[in-house]
Amino acid sequence: MAKNAKTQAKRFLLVSPPMPYDSPLLSMAIRTAYEIAKMGFDLIPVQIETDKLDVDALADSAKLIGPILPLVPFSEEQNKQLQSLGVQVEPAIFATDSPAYPVVAALYGASGRAMASRMVSSGHRNLVYLCSSDPLLENLNQLRYAGVLQGCIFGGCPTPTMLTTEYNSPNLSGELVQLFSKNPGVDGFICHNDFLAMEVIQALRMCGRMVPNDCAVIGVGNAPEGQLFNPPLTSIDFNPEVSGQIYAQALAKFLSGEKIDAPDPKEVDKMMTLVARGSA
Repeated sequence: MAKNAKTQAKRFLLVSPPMPYDSPLLSMAIRTAYEIAKMGFDLIPVQIETDKLDVDALADSAKLIGPILPLVPFSEEQNKQLQSLGVQVEPAIFATDSPAYPVVAALYGASGRAMASRMVSSGHRNLVYLCSSDPLLENLNQLRYAGVLQGCIFGGCPTPTMLTTEYNSPNLSGELVQLFSKNPGVDGFICHNDFLAMEVIQALRMCGRMVPNDCAVIGVGNAPEGQLFNPPLTSIDFNPEVSGQIYAQALAKFLSGEKIDAPDPKEVDKMMTLVARGSA
């Protein structure tokens, strides 16, 4: 853990999975790096596919830059290899044992509640939370699902179904057919991000279901592609400036070894906006 952080700037290698240029997570990471630099820390971002990780190359970079601060956890074996090479690895920001976890949990939970509330207010009550099957995202999936579940409880809805799938899955329409055969009353899909939401809309058409009349769909990220989709996609839009400030404050405490409390719910609400369009 970083010491003397208030008097001496320190550099960290911020390691994240590959993200598209317009990813809200990437925007928040960039803004967080900008804000935390004002507090005496330098975050040097690098995107790496952890399942193809070159441990030796990453260790060489870390020895030049500073300790590794992963966005998502490395495998236990990768952690052991890095530590055996003399590299300091901080707890992953999105890991359940991370001191920064209260901030992550608050944001993901709030976004899940907001999406469920939108569905309920527009008359959709039998909901599915559709998320990536990527094991690196399991913690985040559970956090947002918890928020969706709370929103359904508040709205008096049945317990939402959680369904995992691969991105760009050629079998998604088949998976939905199986879902509808077990639960024909499904009328809303809350998706992990906009790209998955657009895949769902296309798959629903193949199943003969129209959006939003038969099923409503909500995504996350407010991607430009979703705004131009048919129908235009309802989505959670994150405010990178506000999010970056809150994450930077939490990370500065984290890297200084201080305890991080959950952020004020009013501040969390400022981190995001639900943009209502034609899909829900």
